[in-house]
Amino acid sequence: MYGRWLLRMLQWAVWLVLRLLLACRYRVRLVGLDEVLRKPGPYLILPNHPAYADPPNLIAHLWPAFRMRPVLLDSIFRHPLLAPFRWIFRGISIPDFQRPTPADRERIEAAKAEIIASLQRGESVILWPSGRLSRDGREWIGGARLAAEVLAAVPQVTVVLVRTRGLWGSMFSWANGQPRLFAAILKAFLLWLANLFVLAPRRKVTVTLEAFLPEERPEPVRERLNPWLQAWYNADVEREEPTFVPYHFLFGPRTHTFPAPVSSPSFDWDAIRPPTRVLVAQVVEEKLKRPLTEAENQPQTTFLELGIDSLDVAEITLKVERITGHSSGGLPGTLGELWAIAEGLQEQPPPPPAPPPWFTPIVDDTRLSILGETIAEAFLHQAFQRRREVIVADDRAGVLTYERLLVGASALSARFRLLPEQRVGLLLPASVGCDLAILGLYLAGKVPVLLNWTTGPAALGHAVRLTGLRQVVTSRLFLERVSVEIPGIEWLYLEDIRASISRYELWARLLAVRLLPQWYHRRLHMSLPPQSLDPEQTAVILFTSGSEKAPKAVPLTHRNILSDQRACLEALQLHRRHSALGFLPMFHSFGFTITGLLPLFVAVRIVHHPDPTDATALVRKIATYRPSIIATTPTFLSFLLDRAKPGDLESLQLIIVGAEKCPLHLFDRVRHLAPNAQLLEGYGVTECSPVVSVNRPGRVRPGTIGEPLPGISVRIVDPETHELLPPQHRGLLLVAGPIVFPGYLGDDTASPFLYQDGKRWYNTGDLAEQTDDGFLIFHGRLKRFLKVGGEMISLPALEEPFSKRFPPTPDGPRAAVEGIETPEGRRIVLFTTEPLTLQEANAILQEEGFRGLYRLDEVRRLDKLPVLGTGKTDYKVLRRCLEAEIPQTARISL
Repeated sequence: MYGRWLLRMLQWAVWLVLRLLLACRYRVRLVGLDEVLRKPGPYLILPNHPAYADPPNLIAHLWPAFRMRPVLLDSIFRHPLLAPFRWIFRGISIPDFQRPTPADRERIEAAKAEIIASLQRGESVILWPSGRLSRDGREWIGGARLAAEVLAAVPQVTVVLVRTRGLWGSMFSWANGQPRLFAAILKAFLLWLANLFVLAPRRKVTVTLEAFLPEERPEPVRERLNPWLQAWYNADVEREEPTFVPYHFLFGPRTHTFPAPVSSPSFDWDAIRPPTRVLVAQVVEEKLKRPLTEAENQPQTTFLELGIDSLDVAEITLKVERITGHSSGGLPGTLGELWAIAEGLQEQPPPPPAPPPWFTPIVDDTRLSILGETIAEAFLHQAFQRRREVIVADDRAGVLTYERLLVGASALSARFRLLPEQRVGLLLPASVGCDLAILGLYLAGKVPVLLNWTTGPAALGHAVRLTGLRQVVTSRLFLERVSVEIPGIEWLYLEDIRASISRYELWARLLAVRLLPQWYHRRLHMSLPPQSLDPEQTAVILFTSGSEKAPKAVPLTHRNILSDQRACLEALQLHRRHSALGFLPMFHSFGFTITGLLPLFVAVRIVHHPDPTDATALVRKIATYRPSIIATTPTFLSFLLDRAKPGDLESLQLIIVGAEKCPLHLFDRVRHLAPNAQLLEGYGVTECSPVVSVNRPGRVRPGTIGEPLPGISVRIVDPETHELLPPQHRGLLLVAGPIVFPGYLGDDTASPFLYQDGKRWYNTGDLAEQTDDGFLIFHGRLKRFLKVGGEMISLPALEEPFSKRFPPTPDGPRAAVEGIETPEGRRIVLFTTEPLTLQEANAILQEEGFRGLYRLDEVRRLDKLPVLGTGKTDYKVLRRCLEAEIPQTARISL
């Protein structure tokens, strides 16, 4: 009782201060309050939302009459400046959807339950039904659902509609463009101060209220309630004209010209491909549960007009992102903006500027070398040698020195050391957090198992069973984003682990690194278990993309990885003044060995970006951090060049591409947009740690995958007889050397090795030839998969869900998937005897957990699928059918 009385006194005190402060700038006139109070409570108060300034003004003038609980956006009121007001007035937090995640649904459901419970207890609640600021002087409710769902649960409440006029045009409204709330608050305070508070010109505001009993309003379904609300809010004027009030009673302008109302971002809608429009329409129609009309399926159509609220838009956007692999900077407002997201064209806000320490000059340019024979040793030697030097950065963590990296990794290792299993899974994007986690696992003596979240649940489940995983390190935020589920796995969230690390522990570790580096180095080294000091022990387990029915587990030893890194250093002639942009995820073998660990071992700065498909953000990050090296695939490089403007890529000196054949036209585009860079094509496979060959700086031969790395042997043999072939002959590529892995995990895989001339050779399964002077020319793969954007798309994996649903009959198979690479991109087609649409077929794949690049481009219905004499599908016929559609000129260039 005493606590409740104290809170009430605090509420009155804060209300009084708020009322006095706002009275210095706003002259508010209430209309209809007495009539409203004649009707019984509790009251659900539903105002329009012209500006950020209307909630505090409404609370200041209505709270004494209603004592209502406000529903407040969590993203705004968790700020330290405003959080106390939420607590004092018992605000109900509700999430916004700038970055939609599945957790938002749970949070909004919890907020709705709290609103309903408050009304059922007889308390009044104020809720802004539109959920967003007015953009053009009108109130749009559209498909917002919250008000209708609350009223459906508590129909007995009295609804009080509130219409505020006079705030449209203030610095807290969209009348001059998107307002920046906290900057506007600071500006308003300084203006009040300059006006000596009491002399500030007043803005005249009219607040009109009207109450409606249950029988006086539409039934609580959004299709009827929302148009009624919208009509009432806009009843007096179709669009409110902005009002300007001088900022100072003596100085400054007396008039102001407002810009035209904001409109949707401008895109070249003709550049949106028809398949993208079809995909977006299918996803939207699935949510609407009806087809879009021709008039609706237009770029300017808003989701409000379609009756789709922000929560539904969040789900639609997330689904489109998962299917296409592109990400958004926030929620789209129109179909056209969703097209742009699906096409990867949405305008993103610029990245924050690179922190000044990133550009700290390099004081020495010693020859790059890897110290130590295992991963933990290589990191510790370099980190203690260069403790105070900047080494890694990303947008969330900022810039970290080796010192901070050591502190974080050692703190994590103390937690990882307690895990019972030797193998621990890791599921994180390229980031400082991923670097810290993997270094922490190595310092704890664990073997990371790197999981590919894009391969679908079946492949992930196979990976977990094959390696015996029980725990997987991830981030809660990232897991919500990718929506991965692995039954039987214990998730270890970095957020929770970090929360368990006290500031005292971090300071103690920092002081040890800074004041007693030699002692602390010895201590960390001595704490490593014997297997972490043996170069022949397994260092990591990666996975192939599953060219057969399940991905193969590839264990790489410390010697494999460090040998490949040392060979790359020699071949690429890197130096310490280089810096790199790393965006390939760790589950990608190149992302693990080269853009993940190698920079940390040789003190080459690297900035991370978590989304390798976000070409616009990557270009901006290059322009901001000015790295000199990037490593990517030709497909993603093409995306970068599409988004780049002259000058964006001028810092680049080396662009390394691999994982798929590099088109010759990319060399010309690089010369134009990255004039200081050399484009180096290379070749690698996971089983070879992964780099086998690469073109050298100053020795580039377009159309080849370069020369083998130093210390690596290759040979070309006949695919059937395995006899050695002379130069200029196409055959099977074999690789030998310290980079070659020891063999696959599991007993159900055939040996990939051949033994010739006293050496063990790895059979890559790829076709190549070698020139007289040692350059390798890649000619394609024998296995049935496509490489798209560096990702190996398994055609059998895409086919399996259809084979299960439509098993063969005595008449033959009923479904088969084949694909080819064309000048315009990949073309993956489902051939089937069943009446399936493309939407239905891709829905089947999505139900199986496939996303991103794992989708069909076309469905073709045949009366009968071609078969071999054995009764199996004749894929050569299907492939020829697709290849015949490529123009002859394009086929020659392939």
